[in-house]
Amino acid sequence: MHLTVSGIVLRVRQSGDNDRLCTILTDTHGVIHAYAKGARSMKNKNTTATAQFVYGHFELFRRKEFYTIDESSYEDLFTGLREDIVRLSIAQYLCQLAMELVPDEQPAGDFLPLLRAALYYLSENARPPLLVKAAAELRMLSMAGYMPDLVMCAGCGAYEHDVMYFLPSTGQIRCGQCGVGGGESSFRLGRGAMTAMRHAIYAEQKKLFAFTLSEESLQQFSKASEAFVLAKLERNLTTLAFLHTML
Repeated sequence: MHLTVSGIVLRVRQSGDNDRLCTILTDTHGVIHAYAKGARSMKNKNTTATAQFVYGHFELFRRKEFYTIDESSYEDLFTGLREDIVRLSIAQYLCQLAMELVPDEQPAGDFLPLLRAALYYLSENARPPLLVKAAAELRMLSMAGYMPDLVMCAGCGAYEHDVMYFLPSTGQIRCGQCGVGGGESSFRLGRGAMTAMRHAIYAEQKKLFAFTLSEESLQQFSKASEAFVLAKLERNLTTLAFLHTML
């Protein structure tokens, strides 16, 4: 079976002496695994388009559970990611998160344009890396069916308060007046961080990264969002663990 897709190469592994096994987030078939024969050779026609992070177009032939890449072309290389280890690490983490959340062999929906936009902002250093990370991971979780309930305080129904507390285990918020139980893990959010959390899950996708935060609010936003990821996945990711060694 022949298939034509557009997608982002999430991960590349060596296969044999000269081949690559690429994990690709595609527009029409979600996450797929495809062999690129001879792609580890610099003279191979598929070498450039089958590198990690590349957004490109792929002509595939399916054999059993795997695909083979017959032809490929690239549209975005995101070369700026390799200029900074933190931005590179965040890109690797978001790619691994996509592998965890996007179903195989099903249309990717908004996951593909979301990841492409995140890689662009990271590559161009157009937004603070932690802002891109937090906004992207929270939106990914929401699209995968783990949307937190940030509309109002779970205790009294208040929409705004100078201080809100985010509970990653339940995805709920409680205002500073209601507070949280002593045994519950929670993250304190000022108004800026609270607005950022809501923006990340409710804003139009094209405006997802179109905001700024103070350093304090950014740290609150980042920690709360990451805690929600860990609570829902119930395990750490290797790329996230590595990222923490860089921060």
